Amino acid sequence: MKVIATDEIILPLYSENLATYVIPLLGHKKKLNSPIKLAGGWRFFEDVMILQKYKNKIYKKISNFNKLVYLANDCKNSKTLLDEIYHNLTSKRISNINLDFSKCNLMSVLNFTPDSFFNSSRVENLENLRKQIKKLKLQDVDIVDIGAESSRPGAKKITSKEEIRRLKLFFDNIDVSQLNLKLSLDSRNFKTVSSFINNGILIINDITGFKDKRFLDLLINKNISIIIMHMQKNPIIMQENPLYEFPVIDIYEFFKAKIKFLLENGVKKSQIIIDPGFGFGKNKNHNLNLLNYFPLFHSLGYPICSGLSRKSLIDAIYKEKYKLNISPKQRLSGSLSLQNIAFLNGTQIVRTHDIFEVQQSFACLEEVYI
Repeated sequence: MKVIATDEIILPLYSENLATYVIPLLGHKKKLNSPIKLAGGWRFFEDVMILQKYKNKIYKKISNFNKLVYLANDCKNSKTLLDEIYHNLTSKRISNINLDFSKCNLMSVLNFTPDSFFNSSRVENLENLRKQIKKLKLQDVDIVDIGAESSRPGAKKITSKEEIRRLKLFFDNIDVSQLNLKLSLDSRNFKTVSSFINNGILIINDITGFKDKRFLDLLINKNISIIIMHMQKNPIIMQENPLYEFPVIDIYEFFKAKIKFLLENGVKKSQIIIDPGFGFGKNKNHNLNLLNYFPLFHSLGYPICSGLSRKSLIDAIYKEKYKLNISPKQRLSGSLSLQNIAFLNGTQIVRTHDIFEVQQSFACLEEVYI
C-alpha cells in the first residue's frame, strides 16, 4: 500500500471509513523545544507522524503533537481517542514482576535445542550450561529467555514431552532464585509451560501470540508476565509468501484486538508485553516497514520487546547490496545496527545473543543521543 505525503489532515480523525495512527518522532531532549517524555523512559518527542488510512490509501503528515490535540478539540470522539493515545505515549509502563521499563532491559538467550539457528546460543550439556550461567551472572542482564524448540524458518514442531525433557537440564540443575534476573520461558506449548510454571518462571514468551486460550488459567491472579508475539502461520511455512496490506498497521491492529481480548478475560495490563515478531512471517520489506514506523507501537501503551539479533533480515540486506550470503555467525555488525535502531526507538526489551557487545553499543549511544 503506497504512502502519500500530504499537507492536510483529514478531519474528523476517526470515523467508520478513516483510521488515524500517531507515531512519535523521537529525539534528544535538549534538541527539542517542548520535549514530551515517551513512556516514562529515555526518549522524547514533540512532533508526530500521522498516518491516515482512508479508502485503501495511506496519507502521511508530520505535525506538532500539541497542534494535533488542538485540531481534535472540535470533535468529541476524536478528542477522546487522541487523549487516550497521549496517555499511552506518555504514561510509564507498569510491570507486575518489577521490571524497570524506564530503561531498555537486556534479554539473553539460552537455547536447549540441537538445531537453533545460531550455534553459540545452544546449551548442549551441563558443563556448557554452568559456563553460560556464570557468564550471565557477570553481565548486567535483566532477563534470560530459555527455550527448547527451534522457531527458525522451516523448523518442525516437536512434542511437549521432548521439549520438557530438554528443559530439565536447566530446571534440574539451576537454582533460579540465585540467578538475580528474571526467567522467561520461550514456549508455545501449554503442557510445557504448565509443567514448569512453578519453577521460578516470571515471563511466558509465546511466538503464537497466545492462541491457546488455556494459557489464561496460568495468568489470571498469578505473578506472571507474558510476551505476545506476532507471527503469520507457523515456523514451518511462515516465510512462504507472507502478505500484509501495510505491515505496521496490520500488526498494530492485531495487538489492539489481542490486548482487548486478554483484558476482557482477566489478564492485567501490568502483565502484558508486545513483540512485533521480526522475521516471523515477514519478508525483508515487511521487516523494514516495521523498523521505519516502529514507534507506532508505543501508541498502544504497553512495553515492547524486540528480537532482531542475527536475524536473516541482515543477510537479506547484505545480499542485496553485496551479492553475498552471510551466516548467523557473521551477522554481529548488522545485528548491532538493527538493535541500535530499536533502542533509539524506545523499545523496553531487547532480546539478544550478544549481551556484551550490545551493552557497549547502547552505552555509546546514550552518550550521544540520550
